Amino acid sequence: MRFCLFLLAAGILDAVLTHLGMAFGIVEEANPMMKIVIEKSWSYFYFIKIFLPLILLGIYFLRPIKGRIRILLVSACVLYLSVLVYHLVWMVLYLNISV
Repeated sequence: MRFCLFLLAAGILDAVLTHLGMAFGIVEEANPMMKIVIEKSWSYFYFIKIFLPLILLGIYFLRPIKGRIRILLVSACVLYLSVLVYHLVWMVLYLNISV
């Protein structure tokens, strides 16, 4: 369950940081599918980033995740962690240039 909660927290943090980065013109969305969603509405973007991990949490409560699915879940967490590290890097670089 902690992996599901991490994905939820990481999704929210990723959404907020992406929004801030794009609002200040620091970054662009690298995911082509999410870029299309953002062009439609930021509300859709936030909805997807929050709703999908919530569905995963619901599925977890119905049937605990085991085996290969757990490996995929852990892999998704590792990938999301790398995205958050990327956000950290661009924030540090931007703050160093701005100061």
